[in-house]
Amino acid sequence: MTDSERERVARVGLCAGCRHARVIRSAKSSEFWLCELSKTDARFNKYPRLPVRACRGFARLDPSAR
Repeated sequence: MTDSERERVARVGLCAGCRHARVIRSAKSSEFWLCELSKTDARFNKYPRLPVRACRGFARLDPSAR
């Protein structure tokens, strides 16, 4: 894991490695993490407060998918 990847994981938490998470970038280069589970399950926040340290919906992302 590179230094930038470690920094991202520290800043974002579990979402950085979750297959249900998607990064949304604004026109002003702000970065938001969307939880795709929120579309079908109201227990999940659309944009969770970061860093996420525990999540019952976490599913490890295949490293080649990002």
